[in-house]
Amino acid sequence: MTSYADLTEQQAAAALQEFLEARPAALRVLEVAVGEAVELDRSVESLGPLWVWVKERLRLGPSGQQPSWSRLGPGEHERLDEASLRLLDGLISYVIDVVTTAVPAARWEVATDPDPRFLHQNQPMLRAGDWEQVPALTIGNLGRQVFSDWPPADDRLESVVGFWLAEVAETR
Repeated sequence: MTSYADLTEQQAAAALQEFLEARPAALRVLEVAVGEAVELDRSVESLGPLWVWVKERLRLGPSGQQPSWSRLGPGEHERLDEASLRLLDGLISYVIDVVTTAVPAARWEVATDPDPRFLHQNQPMLRAGDWEQVPALTIGNLGRQVFSDWPPADDRLESVVGFWLAEVAETR
């Protein structure tokens, strides 16, 4: 498996495009699954109940096809079943909507740095001024941690995104 770090410039651009093209469909899957269980109003506050709802539905099992952010990331989510991966994929899209609603100046780019040890090399990065974040990595890791010895708290996603938005405000 080729990881983000090993992609050529052209492959990284294609991976970013693949990631962005998958966002609307992934969001729609989440919206349909959630139905009216959680109000998806694009607010940071909606992330608390949504994360609780998603966590309760994550399951271990055969994962099937990995989304690009998992397939190219620091390790496949081979422990999460296919339905769980679809929920996380939709959650990534929803978090992106929350962030870009709050920060309309945020733009996508391929993360690059001359340091060969740069953790986010070639990953889809959301940037606004000096602020930068790789939402898929953060949310994918939260999903992976649900079944660990230290599962993320019910307010973890809301607090992470709230912190991001506070950072954006500080860098302006």
